[in-house]
Amino acid sequence: MTDTPLVLEGLRIATPSGRVLLNDGHFEMAAGELVLLIGPSGSGKSTLVNALSGLLGRDGARWQLRGTLTLKGQDYDLAHERCDAGGLVFQGNALFDDLSAAQNLAIAIDHAGPPDPGLPARLAALLQDVDPDQSVASLSGGQRQRIAIARTVLSRRPILLFDEPNSGLDPHAAQRLGELIKELCREMKTPALVVVHHFDELVQLADKVLILDPFNRALHQMPPDRARIERTLAEIGEAMDTQEAVARDPARAIPVSAWESRMRSASRSRWFLYYLLEYFWVLTASPLTLLYVLSGAAIVSFVSVWFGFNYDVLGDYMRSFVHDGALMGIGFLLTTLAVPLFCNILIVARNNAIITADIGNRVYSAQFRAMHNLHIPGRLYLSAAITLNMVLGAILMLALATGVSVWFALQTWQILFPDQPLELWRTHFFRMFVRDPAVLWENIGWVLAKTVIGTLLASAVAIHAGFGQKGSVIDINHAIARSIVYGVTITLLVHAGIAVLQL
Repeated sequence: MTDTPLVLEGLRIATPSGRVLLNDGHFEMAAGELVLLIGPSGSGKSTLVNALSGLLGRDGARWQLRGTLTLKGQDYDLAHERCDAGGLVFQGNALFDDLSAAQNLAIAIDHAGPPDPGLPARLAALLQDVDPDQSVASLSGGQRQRIAIARTVLSRRPILLFDEPNSGLDPHAAQRLGELIKELCREMKTPALVVVHHFDELVQLADKVLILDPFNRALHQMPPDRARIERTLAEIGEAMDTQEAVARDPARAIPVSAWESRMRSASRSRWFLYYLLEYFWVLTASPLTLLYVLSGAAIVSFVSVWFGFNYDVLGDYMRSFVHDGALMGIGFLLTTLAVPLFCNILIVARNNAIITADIGNRVYSAQFRAMHNLHIPGRLYLSAAITLNMVLGAILMLALATGVSVWFALQTWQILFPDQPLELWRTHFFRMFVRDPAVLWENIGWVLAKTVIGTLLASAVAIHAGFGQKGSVIDINHAIARSIVYGVTITLLVHAGIAVLQL
């Protein structure tokens, strides 16, 4: 790295909605310099580091960015060029949890080129307590943070950016982290911009401080003087409080009674009803779900009739001769075997993935631990709501799918036999059921048995997979895959077993 300073001039940042966060900002960073970026919550600190790392707007949002960045003698017009000069250590570390600790570093090296001589030894000393083959999920918070720092350093970017690296750390750990960052900056001659909310442990290590002032939409540069920083932040806070008091419209204030009415005790059962309705929409009633399952029923119906008649190897004459029996057989197989099996497979494959992902995320984010602590039977609420919706929803979907399949069977038959009367189709398609109503009710019972037993077992698999221990997002993904495979396999076995008894 050279000693050429980084210079940013005329920086203007506005949100996609047009709210200006910074207007005409300016700052410089020399090689090896540690700079703190401080400001009130929501002032745009993370937005600024995202702009320097080239990540601003990567999610499709239309941020407005202007300014000139000069780095190593090269100028970047930020209004028209994306500059990813900064290597960012994310607040949540953003490690790749499908890779080991060593692989997280190796992937950075392979895409950035070999590190500078001596750097691997310095980083190895930083990671002395980390097993290179250790999984990300098994690392402590401090170990993850150091892996994230090492990975970013190995990306060989000319600036290091840190988004609140001391968040959640005790004062001693925050102090040690600051010393580590300072040492890396000095040895690599690389500047670092550190976003902080609590700056007490880091201010004495900084070379300069930048304060983002959302009231004046300005960037103030000052020496690392704690008293002066606190005074500036207090002045900004007072100005913002005054502005909010002037801008506040009493007519738009939420009345106290609106909150008080929400804090009255009611029946616990309403929460079971809440989850029941929530899962009914997600698992059964959403338009995409209906389109997905009913499209499957239509395809099965079309293929059964079209191939059942149009590809008869006996030829056109024999096709007409066996028409009545073939139509009766197709009607029986569609309504009692093919449509129930295909629809149940579609329902289980989709819903098991959704159930396992939803419960797994709640486990991973400690929502069930919070429910237990609040004496809320969350596991019972969700398990019962999911099971009821899987069984009753599958029955409802099967009824709709059967109706759709019958209609598509009729349309396909009319394409093949346009001159035949509709009464002929009605007579023979439903002949197995019309001539003996007992056969109809018996087969309805078999279809219901397959649907209820299959979806009950499949939902149990999904719930069990979701409630398993989740140490990372990868664990959730693996649980989803198992849930789909086991659920569909059970569905196939149940339908095959009952079909043997049925026939």
